[in-house]
Amino acid sequence: MPKTILRTCLLAFCCLAVPALADMPAGDNLKVNVQKNGDTVVIDLSTTVQATPQEAWDVFTDFDHMTQFLPNLNTSRVLEKNGDQWKVEQKGQASHGVFSFSFESTKQFVLKPYESIQSHLISGTLKKHESLTTLTPDGTGTRITYHAESISGVWVPPGLGPSIVQDEVRKQFQDMTGEILKRKAAHAAK
Repeated sequence: MPKTILRTCLLAFCCLAVPALADMPAGDNLKVNVQKNGDTVVIDLSTTVQATPQEAWDVFTDFDHMTQFLPNLNTSRVLEKNGDQWKVEQKGQASHGVFSFSFESTKQFVLKPYESIQSHLISGTLKKHESLTTLTPDGTGTRITYHAESISGVWVPPGLGPSIVQDEVRKQFQDMTGEILKRKAAHAAK
C-alpha cells in the first residue's frame, strides 16, 4: 500500500485534539465508531472513567505537558490564550507497522470548563478537522464523548482506513484515560 494512503488514514487520528500510556483496566467500556463518508472521516467515541469531570478536564486540557504522556507527540504547546479560546500547536510522529510519518496541526479550542472542548483546525496536515469532546458526570465517574470530522487530501481505501483509525483512536483514549487514573491515584496517595 502506498505510504500516502496509510498516511492519510493515520492523520485522521493523529491530528485529533486529544492525541496517547497506560491501558484501560479490564472491563474496557470504550466504544469507537469510524465511518468514511466521501472524503470525510467521522469518528464517534464514548467511554466512562472513574474520575470527576475536573480530573478528566485537567488531562484533556494539559496541552503544554501532553508530550510527557502521549508518546506520539514531539511538541505540544499553547500559543495563545484569550479567555476560553486557546490556540494550540502540536507536532509529532505516528507509525503503523513499517510506516511512519510526521504530522502537525494548529487548532483553535473553545473551552467550557469541566463540560466541553471544541476544536477547529487552523492549519496542518489535514484539510479539515473539527471535534467536540464532552465530559458528563455519570454515577461515580465521567462519561466522555467525542465526535470528530476530518478531511484529508488523498484517497483512502474504504475498507482499510476506518479500521486503522478506529484502532488508533481507541489507543489514544485508552492512554488519556490511563493518565487521568494515574493522576487521580497520585493525588489520592498524597
